[in-house]
Amino acid sequence: MRLSAYTFIVLLFLTSCSSQNGQEDAREKNQVELTSRAFPKLLEITNSDDSLSRLYIDANKAEVFNRKLKDLDKSHPLFTDIDCESEMTLLAITPLDNSKKKYAIVYGYCPEPEFHIYAADDLSKFYGSIGGLNMYVTGNGNLYVSGHVNSNFDLKRKLTFTEQNITEVEQPHYYVGLKTKTLAAITLYKTKEMKEVVATLPKDYKIEVLLAETSHQHEDFYLVKTAFGLVGWTQIKAGQYQSVEVDGIFWNGD
Repeated sequence: MRLSAYTFIVLLFLTSCSSQNGQEDAREKNQVELTSRAFPKLLEITNSDDSLSRLYIDANKAEVFNRKLKDLDKSHPLFTDIDCESEMTLLAITPLDNSKKKYAIVYGYCPEPEFHIYAADDLSKFYGSIGGLNMYVTGNGNLYVSGHVNSNFDLKRKLTFTEQNITEVEQPHYYVGLKTKTLAAITLYKTKEMKEVVATLPKDYKIEVLLAETSHQHEDFYLVKTAFGLVGWTQIKAGQYQSVEVDGIFWNGD
């Protein structure tokens, strides 16, 4: 079948537009992926021994290892084949603050799932542990950590690092952001005094848990949004490894 010159030009034009639109869509998708992360300029390292754990660092300042301590070269100062430490993973050696000094970021269950901070060349110099699944190292002394570890939900924290101390920056509330459902009937109140009722919700009702008072209490106050959009405070019980009143709210730890 032969195409007329006019038809050929139209097809060429449409193909060109489709290609340009595809490129624009790809660029837009990539931009969304970059901006959806809290720190888009940091390199993501997925733990080779635990795919749920990730470290985010400045690739220009860090040295990536992602190997168990027992698998390092025996001449490496952080090599060990003793006890549970040998099973932990050296993710990277990187600065943590504005100084030029570097530190080893090691992840493992010894006994809890935590990020452990050591001197870059000496396992005997230990600076502290931080429970979580994801840690963002911005290089200015601030560490950002998230994960449902030793907490009732995916806990998001900011900490400041010095060699003397790792200190959590206090927040007025913890953000939960959990879209879930009730496992039992719950009542929402105007305040935490629990006197004025906003709404009474049945079992299997879709909700979003917005904020929490703390991250570790067996029973604590949470700010909850209904499917309609009403907001109120309620107390939610958290079982160990098992949700009791709201799906996804449970103590994940020993």
